[in-house]
Amino acid sequence: MLRLVAVLGVLLGLVIIVYLEGGLIDARTGGPPGFLDCVYFVLVTVTTVGYGDIVPVATTSRLTDAFLLTPIRFLVIFTFVGTAYQLVLKRFQEEYLMKRAVGKLSDHVIICGFGNTGRMAAQELLLQGATPDQVVALDTDEEALSEAATLGIVAIQGDATREHVLESVAIDRAVNVLICPGRDDTAVLVALTARDLNPNAHLIAMCIEEENVKALDRSGAHTIISRAATGGNLMAAATRRAHLAETMQDILSVGGALQLDERPVAPHEAGKHPTELKHMAVVRVYRDGRHHNVAQLPILQAGDTIVFVAASQGE
Repeated sequence: MLRLVAVLGVLLGLVIIVYLEGGLIDARTGGPPGFLDCVYFVLVTVTTVGYGDIVPVATTSRLTDAFLLTPIRFLVIFTFVGTAYQLVLKRFQEEYLMKRAVGKLSDHVIICGFGNTGRMAAQELLLQGATPDQVVALDTDEEALSEAATLGIVAIQGDATREHVLESVAIDRAVNVLICPGRDDTAVLVALTARDLNPNAHLIAMCIEEENVKALDRSGAHTIISRAATGGNLMAAATRRAHLAETMQDILSVGGALQLDERPVAPHEAGKHPTELKHMAVVRVYRDGRHHNVAQLPILQAGDTIVFVAASQGE
């Protein structure tokens, strides 16, 4: 835009110089051209070689044409050609860097859909310690991808329901796929495609309408987050207890004072009761694919996975 304004300013200056200099003859009328004729003369002279209908006859006009208009003609051409070349070069460079980044991907997270949910998920992943080069944003919207690029993560434009698009971001090496395109039917297609390309990837899908949870479950999504159910539960909890919703949001965010996490039972913890573990409150134990409340398990065993709440490391 700045270059265009500069070129227009130069052309306007040339028109004024040529008009005030007055050394031109209009072949049609035999007299000096008017101001609009000078605009026409400058434009056709700068952009082409002229048509010969308006010609310089005075020595000063010919010198102006030779030493002012001709150099500016090349300047204008190089300006627009250079701009086009710069855009092409920049696009080529961006594609090269993206392909290079994708080539290094392994055990990464793919976010299919970079709307509000995808953006918040990406920010939370980075807060959890994920490196930007291990998070990939897939979306068809350029503006959304620009926001993804500001976070430093890999941003690729494409439709996540297409196999070749998912293959282009190394879906076969991804460990997690977050599916949040903003439409449940699209989420089902993405889940089906992702499951087919990488059965080992953990598929996490956002469901907008509660009635579509079953469809997403059948499509292969391992974890389904229901926006309506989650939001409704928090709102209902807030009516009973004033601080429940705030505490839950604090627990779910890495930046909060409390941290909700899970990990396997350490060897030295086997044989202990969950309440004996220090600096944490165990809320659930997973054993043999089933979850158990703390009160149901007398002791922990090797191979158990505990879900616990603890103070954040920064606290």
